[in-house]
Amino acid sequence: MPDDATHPAFEWSEARLWPQFDALTAASPDALAMADCQDRLWSRRELHDLASAIAAKLAGAGVFAGSRVLVAARKTPATIATALAVSSLEAVFCPVSPKLGPADLALIEARIGHAAKVLPTDASHVDVIVAEGDRSADPRDAQTVLIGFTSGSTGIPKGVMHGPGALNYATRACAAIAGLQAGDAILGIVPLDSAPGFTFTAHFALSLGHPLILVDPWVPAEALRRAERYGCGWAIAVPTHLFSMVEAARQGDWRGDLPLRAMAVGGSAMTAELIADADALLGLKALRMFGMSECMGHASTRPDHPLEHRQMFDGIPFPGTEEEAFDSDLRVLPRGSRGQAGVRGPSLFLGYAAGLGAGQECKTADGFYLTGDEIIRDEAGFVRVVGRIKDQIIRGGFNIDPAEVEAALLRHPAIAEIAVVAVPERKLGEQACAVCRLRPGAGAIELPALLDHMATQGVSRKKWPEHLVIVDTMQVTATGKLDKRAMAAVAIDTVERRRAASATV
Repeated sequence: MPDDATHPAFEWSEARLWPQFDALTAASPDALAMADCQDRLWSRRELHDLASAIAAKLAGAGVFAGSRVLVAARKTPATIATALAVSSLEAVFCPVSPKLGPADLALIEARIGHAAKVLPTDASHVDVIVAEGDRSADPRDAQTVLIGFTSGSTGIPKGVMHGPGALNYATRACAAIAGLQAGDAILGIVPLDSAPGFTFTAHFALSLGHPLILVDPWVPAEALRRAERYGCGWAIAVPTHLFSMVEAARQGDWRGDLPLRAMAVGGSAMTAELIADADALLGLKALRMFGMSECMGHASTRPDHPLEHRQMFDGIPFPGTEEEAFDSDLRVLPRGSRGQAGVRGPSLFLGYAAGLGAGQECKTADGFYLTGDEIIRDEAGFVRVVGRIKDQIIRGGFNIDPAEVEAALLRHPAIAEIAVVAVPERKLGEQACAVCRLRPGAGAIELPALLDHMATQGVSRKKWPEHLVIVDTMQVTATGKLDKRAMAAVAIDTVERRRAASATV
């Protein structure tokens, strides 16, 4: 058993998804590969056959090794089989959200240089459309298996390129940490249309031989029932998912015996109470995990860590991954210091695609990727994410870290979810606005009550939010993270309307 500050050892390779799944199919063709959202059970042989048929279509459309294939990644067997088909041709799987707006989709299509676009039409059929325009000539395509899209600071998405080793490394690390056993299924909660979403569901299950249990639409109690019914041992989720699962148990919508050995949770702020509630109400070891599209899941806590460790820390780096805090001059800071996270290791991306972020990679001279997160890494090696550099709110020259304010406000018993964002103000430049969704039955809440709560939390008065916006639903990104940009737009619009109304009185 490793000590508290290390993870179990594991092996990984540079093999693509298809040869791994092909070997598993040859060994046990009738084994369960997947349960789709309608509870249709797919054997490895059936999924293998569907993938082979789609591969023939793609080859007929001119897809070959290194070609980029754009896929509307619905949560269907057809999407999963398409990923296998693309891998069998040694092409590049490029999933996009089926909910992506036409303008955003057109921008990606104009820049990605894809050979074909795949539109799943139902559970087991796809349309393959030959793309117009020039194909990508990026020499990195030969080593790339996946391009995931993430929002960019300029409004243009970034295309995050990954080789096969990154996917294998990240998933093997999670399997080892959770102590997964043969036959344990993977609960597919998150969408398939991002690099982490695809990697930690489809790639995880199909490369290691675990059944994949798809979940869509998101109904927390039903997800819990599916986990129990199919013997799921692992899942990845954002805090919103975990919160709603805990509430389903609290309200009596689900009662059962959850087989999950662990659930990795990350992507936005979560409270220590949420981790404890998962233990108490679900019997679930929720593991804070640190990662992003560019360096997927590179640090995590462990199921056998004490509860207080799992509540406080975002993990220790996986074996072979280095992570440190850097100052503004890109020097490594002493342990215990606060600085920008820099990470390098096997799950690091190859770079951004041309026209979709290429040249914007933030790395040190010795190859550490600078994530934009602020961390503290203690003497024992534990990492704690304490903020985001770009999220800083500057009020009259004073920097406010939204993560600190969010953590304090999430301790208020009425608040279910929160995003603290900046709204412009003529004199001060910016002010903090708390955008909140309340717990069911919480009743009304006003800003003074929140400020009284902030006082009890010992938060400096300069950091208190000056505006409060209550919403019924928090907007989220394609991967289920809180969409700070969208919530900021809601806050700005609401505050400006309030100011205008006040000016006319």
